[in-house]
Amino acid sequence: MIATDIDGTMLRSDGTLSPRVQAALHRAWDAGVHVVPATGRPLMVTYDVIDALELHHYWVFANGAITRHLERDELVRGFWMDPFVAQGLVIELRAAIPGAGFAIEMDREVAHEPGFAALVHQMPANKPIDDVLDGMHSRVQKVVIFHPELGIDELYRRTGKVVGDHATPSYSGLSFIEVGVGQVTKATALDALAFDLGIDRSEVAAFGDNHNDVAMLQWAGRSFAMGNASDDAKAAADEVILTSDEDGLALKVEELLSELD
Repeated sequence: MIATDIDGTMLRSDGTLSPRVQAALHRAWDAGVHVVPATGRPLMVTYDVIDALELHHYWVFANGAITRHLERDELVRGFWMDPFVAQGLVIELRAAIPGAGFAIEMDREVAHEPGFAALVHQMPANKPIDDVLDGMHSRVQKVVIFHPELGIDELYRRTGKVVGDHATPSYSGLSFIEVGVGQVTKATALDALAFDLGIDRSEVAAFGDNHNDVAMLQWAGRSFAMGNASDDAKAAADEVILTSDEDGLALKVEELLSELD
């Protein structure tokens, strides 16, 4: 299995997919290797990458909360936050971090407060609302917290202090913190999927570039951080490769495939 992050790993810094990366991942699939994109994005804002990559098999979304098989339109596995838990989390975070804004990712939409849309690459068409709690009406994939003044490290520290061991905060290079259910990470989803497919983690190569990839990089049998990766991602990986703008993912996948020949 090849498990790869999307932004900053599969995609170049301008958000585009290199033809060489696409070709290398298709070559891996043709060689019998499961290629599993694993992203912090929810499905609803990933269709551009899905269309560009043209691999419609297993995908992991929302930092491990959701695993889907796209060709079969099948939910393989989901880890959901109870709406009452999510509501309580927003209330606690709002009290502890004055001035914070919030977004809630649900099955098919995102409820978001003013200011959130400016922080993301893509947003669903729905308009912001004054209080995300008024827009939360189904099971929750994750809670997002942002702040107009606090830096990401301070916001992460304060968020972690509130959620403790009851949830998993992470970030992926954007100016907000994502809080998932329990201790679920990309590694959680990939470990379960590998078990389903009869793949040992020693047979998994993982690629990532940021904080939310650390658990995945530590879990995989072989792990590679991009040259543009955060320091914690580089420390978690077995090897640091070229940047996403230098086709680092493609070059390493080509090398790994040559080992199979």
